[in-house]
Amino acid sequence: MYDADEHIWVESVVNNVKIGKLAGNRNLEFGVKNMLEEYLQEAGYDLASDAQYKLKVNIVYLDVLTTKTNISVFHKGEEEVVVRLQGILYKEGKKEKEVVVEESSSEISMSTLIVDEGGKFNQTSLSNALKKASDKLITKLLGKK
Repeated sequence: MYDADEHIWVESVVNNVKIGKLAGNRNLEFGVKNMLEEYLQEAGYDLASDAQYKLKVNIVYLDVLTTKTNISVFHKGEEEVVVRLQGILYKEGKKEKEVVVEESSSEISMSTLIVDEGGKFNQTSLSNALKKASDKLITKLLGKK
């Protein structure tokens, strides 16, 4: 049985990050689109390019926030990857809903030597933040999970 409300298409993911290592990165767009499609399918939606519902997503912000504490030779560092996604849901070409979500993932490291890597993206933290943001975006836009 065909139910049009259960079909959706991720029309585009655009990387609007202007500064940093991943600014304008097309692989990031492709990865986020794949995550969104995966979460949509887990939520019970079928992907169809002719669906009445279309989803457009903008990667608005992506950065690493670093917090460091040093006491003598003891070092504690926390790097938090923060991602902000804007999702716009269209139904039959008309904007139906728009939301912005922000998620983060952090990694804490401790050592007795002071080694500064400074502002590098940890792949695991980036992936976790993107997954959490994608899940939250789908939940807020479609109210299903």
